Amino acid sequence: MKRNRMNVGIVCMMLLSALMAGGCSLKAQTDDSPVLHINIVEEVHLVETPSSPYCDFSIDYSYLNEADDSIAVVINRLIQREILGGDYASLLPEAAVDSFKNAYIRDYRTEVGRLYEAEREQATSTEEIPNWFNRTYSLVTFVEEGHEGIINATAQIFVDTGGAHPNQWGRWLNFDASTGKLLTKEEVFQTSAKADIEQLLFDQLMLLQADLYPNETLKTLEDLQQKGILRHTAMYIPDNFLLGKEEVSFLFNRYDIAPYSAGEIVIHVPYEAIKPFMKI
Repeated sequence: MKRNRMNVGIVCMMLLSALMAGGCSLKAQTDDSPVLHINIVEEVHLVETPSSPYCDFSIDYSYLNEADDSIAVVINRLIQREILGGDYASLLPEAAVDSFKNAYIRDYRTEVGRLYEAEREQATSTEEIPNWFNRTYSLVTFVEEGHEGIINATAQIFVDTGGAHPNQWGRWLNFDASTGKLLTKEEVFQTSAKADIEQLLFDQLMLLQADLYPNETLKTLEDLQQKGILRHTAMYIPDNFLLGKEEVSFLFNRYDIAPYSAGEIVIHVPYEAIKPFMKI
């Protein structure tokens, strides 16, 4: 029986206000929408027989309309580099996504197909062939206005290779709307305030976990470590952060600071609390 495909959707709501003069502005959705989408959903069989294992492949990719907008071109190429990989950074968005898809499917058929053929030679029936030859790959990207003068881009990747559990991770990016520059945490946060920001994150993490376990007392680092959190690393400022409209959000993917079972952890810090420690 085939697994249910992942139905991935993106709802993109853009505001009418311009970001910065001469920069990339996000307007209301029209035929000339500033945010365009590429949607791919395919079921790719490992070999050319309907009964062979298959890969459920889907991409829902958002990118900026490059018409007469050099800043959009810069941002799109950087998103492609960070999300799809350096091999796709110089292509037009449509070509980059199509090339990425073709490469993924080619690698699946080449690498997994070789193992499948060897397994099929030894199996007496199709029921004996392991399910791990099946694959699922899903990529969702989202582009929107963030804090004033900032464009946010996020990506969520889901990969199931038939192991004990699927892998999921996110990538968050922030761009200067006037130049297209990708902003790093070193450029956004004061280096001298590293300890202060880490304390803010720790305090918010403690509140977040207290809400998840209202019947337990969580007050110390040791309490968190009993939950498997921060057992193998101290609190740190992640590369995945988002300069949103009302707050700065920090993403810790699975295994970053907690076990897989804890899922991804997102910490939100209001600007009023973190602004004293920011450069911009």
